[in-house]
Amino acid sequence: MKKIISIALIGCLIAPHLAFAGAWTLPKGDVWVQYQMKYFWAKKNYAPGSKVSRMPRDARSWGWAMIPEVHYGATDWLDFLFKMEYKEAKYKEYARDPAWGPYSVKNHGLVTIEPGVKVRFLEEPLVLSGQFSYSIWNPHYEAKPLEDVAEQPGLSDRSNFWDLRVLASKKWDTVFPFYMSIETGYRRYTRNVEDQAPLFYEFGFWPVRFLLLKTELDCMFGLPGTTKGDRVHDKSWAIWRIGPSIELFTLYNMLRGIDADPSEVSDVVTRTGKSLNVEAQYGNTFWGRNTAASQEVVLKVSTQF
Repeated sequence: MKKIISIALIGCLIAPHLAFAGAWTLPKGDVWVQYQMKYFWAKKNYAPGSKVSRMPRDARSWGWAMIPEVHYGATDWLDFLFKMEYKEAKYKEYARDPAWGPYSVKNHGLVTIEPGVKVRFLEEPLVLSGQFSYSIWNPHYEAKPLEDVAEQPGLSDRSNFWDLRVLASKKWDTVFPFYMSIETGYRRYTRNVEDQAPLFYEFGFWPVRFLLLKTELDCMFGLPGTTKGDRVHDKSWAIWRIGPSIELFTLYNMLRGIDADPSEVSDVVTRTGKSLNVEAQYGNTFWGRNTAASQEVVLKVSTQF
């Protein structure tokens, strides 16, 4: 039973959904596309009381997630959103009794699809938006009970959920332009997991016009007693991420001797114009309950046209 619980927690919780990016919306008719790859690994878990402990029998878990995402500007203040997640997870025990034989499992599949909508309410003195999305679990790859070895490690929480958020963002045009974004709201699960309250904070600045340095805090706080059913998990986590983002159009023009207009530098964040961007992040789950104490590397390529 301990093995089943550990694998379920690792597979379902090691790679939480990344939070949304900023309150800004697209100009009417524009399209923003992002392709994201996330690699994650862990050798410790957070217990229900947030205490960190090593996985049983010196186990390790690792894997990757592939997340394509598309936004479309229906109007200057209304975006339609769509993303999906394909994930692979692995789990192996390194300190087993030789008489038991080796234990190593792998699972992969299309986990969720998630349509949504973002509405901008305000532009000044800050950008204020609301966002709603609905995540649809794909049971095709997790149709059997979790106790079945063919279903291990788990890829998801085996639940649909809707997510409602309020987002606030602002950019300051100083000598070194910078911006901040914050969002919060409510996530409602249909089964297996207690509802959650998200909190996401992001800060970034441009030391040079083509380079954005950013950091973020991505949190989910479980709300006990909100979901009915047996074996419902109360899950919480806090992830810190940091990394650079390079605006390739701006860099290309600067290499050609064409100085970038300062108003265009932040297009990748404010969604006000065409952009082509690459980004890398390192992330660390520094606190949690019923989740893996995981680390991650995130790679993103995005464009707006």
